[in-house]
Amino acid sequence: MQIHWFQNEDHLVYINGATQLADLERTLHFPGLEEAANALRRHPTPEGLTIKGPKRTSGRLFVPDLTFGQHIQMGENIFFYMGEMQECYVIYWPDAPVAK
Repeated sequence: MQIHWFQNEDHLVYINGATQLADLERTLHFPGLEEAANALRRHPTPEGLTIKGPKRTSGRLFVPDLTFGQHIQMGENIFFYMGEMQECYVIYWPDAPVAK
């Protein structure tokens, strides 16, 4: 993962964690996505979390500002990354910022 990839708006899709995260979990067939995102929101780490998806796939939940050690736009939120061939989902909660 390279920071410049995440700085390109064409790679990002914004998801409201309060209202759209459960739908994203069902659409992508990543069981536990909502639960893992909420856990990382409560206790963010630079490593983030890797979760298993369908057919031997995986995705990574992480907070870019912590992972890369520098701020990028929306980088205080949780990103869900499944590789450079897929869009990256920026999961934000409008009611409160991510704890640091």
